[in-house]
Amino acid sequence: MIPLGIEPVIEDLLVVLDTQAGLLEARRSQLAELSEKLLRNDNEAVEALLGQIEGAEEAQAILAGRLQALRQTLAGAFGCDAKDFNLSWLIGRLPRAQSLALTRRRQQVSEKVSEFRKQHMQTTILLTECSKITSMMLDRLAPAGAVVTYDADGSDRWRADAGMLDMER
Repeated sequence: MIPLGIEPVIEDLLVVLDTQAGLLEARRSQLAELSEKLLRNDNEAVEALLGQIEGAEEAQAILAGRLQALRQTLAGAFGCDAKDFNLSWLIGRLPRAQSLALTRRRQQVSEKVSEFRKQHMQTTILLTECSKITSMMLDRLAPAGAVVTYDADGSDRWRADAGMLDMER
């Protein structure tokens, strides 16, 4: 049996799940764009995107709070503990139309999570490789423990196996 007055809460839940799917897609798109801008060495665009990503994380936290509040409301309405309450449990207790709508939203969010994770992994790999390249370049310019090539007064003591910069002075 469905508790009276639960329909508006279910509608709110559907809106939150739609918002969640949209936010996940936006965050996936931001990561893809971040990778593109890094490869193009567009530092200004990277900085702007990092600000947008931070804003999306804040929106994600707010949405998670809304989802938790809805979860507690629904669990209370059905007389169960919030820790035992999940979408699968709820879907099994709703009328067919609401059950189907909720199932579609859950599937959509699940797909967006999968796409986001894939893009996140690709971006992580790109950033790791960029870091490795940067480290190699810095090591070539100023290797750790290398002999100084140019000293403070500018006289040179060129050695092919030494770094090009004196990082100590």
